[in-house]
Amino acid sequence: MISGKGEYLRRLTGRFRIPSFEMGRELDGSTPPSVFIGSWNYPKVYAGPMLAAAHGDTSLMDSPEQWIPQNITTRDIVGFRLGLVRGKQEVKITDLDCRLAEKLREISLASSSIESEAEFTQIPRGSSFSDEHAPHGPSALIERFDIGNCRWDHQLERVYYDGDLRAKEAVLELYGKQLPFSRIQKAFSVGAVGVERRRRLVPTRWSITACDTILADQMLDEVRHNPVVDSYLVHEFESLNNYYAVILLPTAWQYE
Repeated sequence: MISGKGEYLRRLTGRFRIPSFEMGRELDGSTPPSVFIGSWNYPKVYAGPMLAAAHGDTSLMDSPEQWIPQNITTRDIVGFRLGLVRGKQEVKITDLDCRLAEKLREISLASSSIESEAEFTQIPRGSSFSDEHAPHGPSALIERFDIGNCRWDHQLERVYYDGDLRAKEAVLELYGKQLPFSRIQKAFSVGAVGVERRRRLVPTRWSITACDTILADQMLDEVRHNPVVDSYLVHEFESLNNYYAVILLPTAWQYE
């Protein structure tokens, strides 16, 4: 009996031989783009970039929407995640004008991977398999962090500069324009959407839940008004050690 996602990941990866990489206190590479904001000690949280020790396009390392269409294996995904180094500093959630928060915003609104350099207070160590967030590789406090020039995604840029647009409306608008969920969630997490005076840093885990709830509630409201199907339908899908079966019944709306 496997209890919890963390235990499942440990059991799953126990069969893999994933090479580790040697690193010192400095890292010269790129960010996919990716950020992570923790929830411990809220409203002061540990926030920072997720960095890869590779240059060029590393977007696949933190783009879940691409993994199934591109037939990426579980081994590859775990390798992606453990290859991301988490840098962090303590930041107050309302301090969106501090240098780190500004850089995290640049990263989250960027349209592609960004060249990055970081110096840590000590050599990053360990890895994380948690029930509460996606796995990642070693982590350490950041002493210095610099990013190269980047170009913002124009859809994200528009909602960022619209300080009167509510967060719910921004999330629905971006999703309706087919922006990947992971990009929307990151922008939400770094306080780049919503009414300007209410913007805050939002822990990654909470931002995923918030965006998911906004979209699910909207879809639920819409599906209630769809016509009833005229037959029993079964849809099946299997990928990455998961099996899905969706059964549609010719009845009034219900869900289990």
